[in-house]
Amino acid sequence: MQANRQLAAAIPHTEPGGEHDGRTLSLLHMLRLRWFIRLRWVFLAGAVAVLAAERFLLPEVRRPPALLGVLVTLAAVNVCWTLLSDALFRRVQDVGAAGGVSRPLYPVLFAHAQVAVDLLALTMILRYSGGVENPLAIFYLFHMVIVALLLERWQAVLQGAWALLLYALLVVGEWRGWLQPHYEFLPQFSTGVYLRPEYVFSLLTVVACGIFGMLYFTCHIVARMEARERELQRANAALRQAQQAIADLQRRRSRFMQVAAHQLKSPLAVIQTLADLIRSKIVPEEGIAPTCDKIIARCRDGINQVGRLLTLARVQDADPAHHLKCETDVLQVVSDLCQRFGPLAEAKNLRFACRLPQRNDLIVRIDPHDLRDCIANLIENAIKYTPGPGSVSVSVIPKFSRGQLNGVAINVADTGIGIDPSLLTPVAGEPGQIPVFDAFRRGSNAIVAGIPGSGLGLSIVREVVEQAGGRIMVSSRPGEGSSFTVVFPIYAGPLAAPPVRTTRASEVVPAGAGVDRPNFESAS
Repeated sequence: MQANRQLAAAIPHTEPGGEHDGRTLSLLHMLRLRWFIRLRWVFLAGAVAVLAAERFLLPEVRRPPALLGVLVTLAAVNVCWTLLSDALFRRVQDVGAAGGVSRPLYPVLFAHAQVAVDLLALTMILRYSGGVENPLAIFYLFHMVIVALLLERWQAVLQGAWALLLYALLVVGEWRGWLQPHYEFLPQFSTGVYLRPEYVFSLLTVVACGIFGMLYFTCHIVARMEARERELQRANAALRQAQQAIADLQRRRSRFMQVAAHQLKSPLAVIQTLADLIRSKIVPEEGIAPTCDKIIARCRDGINQVGRLLTLARVQDADPAHHLKCETDVLQVVSDLCQRFGPLAEAKNLRFACRLPQRNDLIVRIDPHDLRDCIANLIENAIKYTPGPGSVSVSVIPKFSRGQLNGVAINVADTGIGIDPSLLTPVAGEPGQIPVFDAFRRGSNAIVAGIPGSGLGLSIVREVVEQAGGRIMVSSRPGEGSSFTVVFPIYAGPLAAPPVRTTRASEVVPAGAGVDRPNFESAS
């Protein structure tokens, strides 16, 4: 496996998903280690040893010189295979380095040629060492195992047909007298079974059943093994993704704890200072009431921040498997939120549009409270950061598709102050980590405009989307507005396991592209 992984790095991909075909890798591995060629040397050495032992123990036995000629020819061919293996392996590496064809054809043809020549050589060896009487016909089955492991099923069937054809020509040719003379397997015992049609055809039937039966069972086993290997690959990829998510979450929480302590310390320090001023009677009597109002306002800000922190902590600590047990009507949640925030937008002199398709089957696997928190934060931010007169729109598209991303999309767009471009630049070395989603992170334009906020809303949105296996897309341009789109996948039927959480759930459309406001009216 390690050799295959090293070899995979040197060749191009064979499938769109980036996975290598297992049989192609096995063929390339065969080229690299030349185990098939080495196995052939072992067979040749064994054959020569058997002939030498027979000559020593049974000097009266004389094998035809043609048998030795076949072995010598096979040895010469094996030398050619060795040289060709080196040349083909270098060529495959060169093609992979140059980004050439996606699936190298050379190893497949090379394997076919070796097996076809081996079957022919085996048939010739049987011809000069007993024909139908020789039990070495079992090596046909050995080759069937090899082709079933290395080649596609239809290619293995072709090799099986070639083996059966060769064996049929041999046994039928000897029976009909086409191949003369007949060489006995044990010259001191003449059986004559090669002339008996019932024996010839029964043995031919047995060999045919053995060849294709071996192909069937081996291909079936290989298919099961490949399915298990694909499952292991998916599990390994999910494990790596989970490990990356854990590392990202640890970094986030470390930053979060530091910033949260600072953010909570600031209002407490102000409250302490103002209370000390009142207790020390530094504040004049007519200024006590306004100072108390400031203290109350700071307390209210602190309470709001604590509430947001508790919401964020609840979402962060949630089990992703919990969402699998929930079925939430997206249209119902969005409709309720539009009714809730509509008056707030109108009070700010904003045009508020809620576009919902005429459907009743948009059900996603996500906790309804989490979905409500997620969309509510997006709508609240859109209204908060859009000065009047302006517009805020909330749209739902039932079949959103972008690349490999498919699901139900909810878009919240505004014509507000936009997002500071520095907050939309991914963190170096951490693709998908967008600063705008970090806790307590606010843009300079929002701070200059004096718009209050905790900087926790988008963090909550990101946590909810990641927990539910969704994705966030954001585009913005300062002074023109922002557009946030969250996509949640629709899972048909029960799931055996929750979707693997990813901390790479954010996508930023460059500011130069403007604000992405899809035409969702057509979705209905």
